Amino acid sequence: MFVLTILLAGFFVGFLGGILGIGGGSIMIPLLVLWFKYPIHVAIATSLITIVATSSNITGFNIISGLTNIRFGLFLEITTALFAIFGGLLSVSVNEKPIILIFSVILALISMLYFLRRNTNDSYATDENCKSFFASTYFDELRKDNINYHPVKIWLTAAISAFAGLLSGMLGIGGGVVKVPAMNILARMPIKAATATSNFMIGLTAAAGSMVYFKSGYIDPLLTSLMVIGVTFGSKAASKKFNKLQDKRIKTLFMIFLLFVSIQMFIKGIK
Repeated sequence: MFVLTILLAGFFVGFLGGILGIGGGSIMIPLLVLWFKYPIHVAIATSLITIVATSSNITGFNIISGLTNIRFGLFLEITTALFAIFGGLLSVSVNEKPIILIFSVILALISMLYFLRRNTNDSYATDENCKSFFASTYFDELRKDNINYHPVKIWLTAAISAFAGLLSGMLGIGGGVVKVPAMNILARMPIKAATATSNFMIGLTAAAGSMVYFKSGYIDPLLTSLMVIGVTFGSKAASKKFNKLQDKRIKTLFMIFLLFVSIQMFIKGIK
């Protein structure tokens, strides 16, 4: 029963993480801590390892589909990965509750922003000859059309991405809950491109953050193996559905998820 439950949990986390680009740690960690009674640092370590699996499984498909903006993702990942390592070091030495409470408020505000923008369309750069270094294009299967865009507010997005890395290392959440809104709302990337690029980035961020936990001996081989198997199948299922979803539906799912995580983090922070 234990094995089946972990596999099913991993499948759900992998599917949701693949669709939203969030890694799924914000679901996995409470599940492992509250339901299975694992220590918080073991749960975070497991989350970070499985986020790498989620990213690896879906990123290949997204790159082939042209959804992932590799240049922009690697640019943002420079600071994100460094801050993820720093966050991992802080996690084992500081009180996380104030950070968790602040994080919950931020997520609630982002969720509200998505609610207000739920019926607005992303603005795309229609010039396919745009000379921006980070300009990219992909074919949207739902619209049956090529979508051209180029990110803006690059340095502000990079700063927020670094903050996402810090949170990832400290809380094991992958950072996608911050990266996706930053790329979609600030950098003006289409939601599918932002999500796909986040999926590409979170694997690198989580790998960097997990080194601290691996060195500290928090990796549970059996638990991690089962989660990785479940996540592998879940993320593969997500990759087949992703490009066929409406942008509005992805935004709505993301809004609901952010609100869920915000409430969850707030409760955790006041305990």
